[in-house]
Amino acid sequence: MKVTATRARLAAAGISSLAGSALLANATDVTGNLQGGALLAAGAVTAVGWRRLRPTRRAGMASPWQIWRTSSVRAMRRRATVLRPSLAGLSKIDLLRTPPKSFATPLCRVGRQTVWTSVEESTLRIGIPGTGKTAELGCRILDAPGAVIVTSTATDLYELTHQLRRQPTSDPNEHDGVHVFNPGGIGGVASTLRWSPLVGCETPETAHRRAKDLMGPPAPGEGERWAEHGRGLLAVLLHAAALASGARMRDIQAWLGDPDRYLPVIEHLLAMSPERTAMVQAARSALGTNPRTRDGILLAIAPALAWLTSPEAARCGDPDTRDDLFDLAAFLDHAGTLYLLGDDDGTLAPLVGALTAEIAHQARHIAARRPAGRLDPALTMALDEVALVCPVPLDRWLSELRKRSITIHAACQGLGQLRQRWGADGASMILNAASAVLLYGGAKDADDLAMFGRLAGDRDEEIVTRDASGKITSRSVRTVPVVTAAELAALPNHRALLVRRGMPVALATTPIAWQRRDVKRAMRSATSRATSRATGRATRATSAAATVQPARKPGVQSTPATAGRR
Repeated sequence: MKVTATRARLAAAGISSLAGSALLANATDVTGNLQGGALLAAGAVTAVGWRRLRPTRRAGMASPWQIWRTSSVRAMRRRATVLRPSLAGLSKIDLLRTPPKSFATPLCRVGRQTVWTSVEESTLRIGIPGTGKTAELGCRILDAPGAVIVTSTATDLYELTHQLRRQPTSDPNEHDGVHVFNPGGIGGVASTLRWSPLVGCETPETAHRRAKDLMGPPAPGEGERWAEHGRGLLAVLLHAAALASGARMRDIQAWLGDPDRYLPVIEHLLAMSPERTAMVQAARSALGTNPRTRDGILLAIAPALAWLTSPEAARCGDPDTRDDLFDLAAFLDHAGTLYLLGDDDGTLAPLVGALTAEIAHQARHIAARRPAGRLDPALTMALDEVALVCPVPLDRWLSELRKRSITIHAACQGLGQLRQRWGADGASMILNAASAVLLYGGAKDADDLAMFGRLAGDRDEEIVTRDASGKITSRSVRTVPVVTAAELAALPNHRALLVRRGMPVALATTPIAWQRRDVKRAMRSATSRATSRATGRATRATSAAATVQPARKPGVQSTPATAGRR
């Protein structure tokens, strides 16, 4: 705002000076000519100063016209009726009155322009901790038009957004729309949701899908051979436990601890399966093989069940009932918010990832039954630290879920983290499928920075050669990168390189959630309520202490004399 005001003042001063010089230049006396020349010089200097304050675009980066053509509100509004089928019956006037945030997202700013992405375009942000990913991701949660799924390893996103995502209700028995699944008890935030991976595993198809969700996407290396066998055995055990009355996830852990003893029990439970022969054969093949092979398979399964050793995680993820306590259809219709909190060491990742994958699976099937095969409004999935807390098949989701109006906003710490979780090919597919990528500063991997520099392209730079007197002797053109790896590494916080589909790269400024007016207002309100509660407790404690009478010793009467001595 200060720079804008300065530009306006300098522009006005320059115009006034130039106009005054033009008037005085017509004067016939010497004084008038001198004054006119002075004002003309002042106007020129002021104009030059205004031009210097005006932001200039670096050659090779996106122009205002290119941003307006691909990422403006007008560009988003052209597809509004496709993105939200419920808007198809509106008139042009009503369509223009529809808030753009109902079908698009204000991602960042380039100069004075806002870059928008539609609800069918997923985004990826890459940056080390503390560069602005969480601040920007909080805005995606607050601006979401419909239901939101949030994953994180900390409570910062929850604290920033949950007050504004709550839905006011007059009925104390009605839910306010905010759910929390916190199997690690992070930050002392209480879980309001319990869910068992055994839900729905009575069918072999669900059991196989749940086993893949618990063990995570395939990873390159020798261990993948054991992991593939482990997914098959875990699917059989999930199916057997779901068919048993009262069986829980901890029973599967016990079966794996002594497979020779429990194999007959597993075969007995699988007798009720619709795929009895195939399931029993799979159980015998995996558990009845030689001990060395069996140990390799069991070791591959062990990380998927490690969360059972945590009492809080077992309470949230292995309840004594297998009823599906989460109505996803109602959650989507009422624009609810679910916070999935996991740890940063990966112990809880299988449980959180399996629940996230189940929600995405159900949302995709619900969308297929709705008009145009889309959710209206869209479901937003804000996946912070996606490689740590939520190892889902992100490489497939980014391309498959967009046509169901399921928007993914993912965040990670670097390309190396993506390669570690999804492999080199998977990381490449994630980058290709993301409609917009925000690269924050602070990275140290020269190869990754150079790769983004090559994506930015090259530009022509003019080289001017002068002699000792300052006279230009030659001009030449050389090709240089639009942005170098060193410049990308030195980007300040909340500044990022934007790689957006359909336009050249640009240097963008990302929003900061805690600087928004609605967030500040919610924080002041929460602080005021906390202060009022603390004051009320202190007042009640003072009143209770004042009403307590001192105890008297037996046989001692209260007389004026004894009272005085006391």
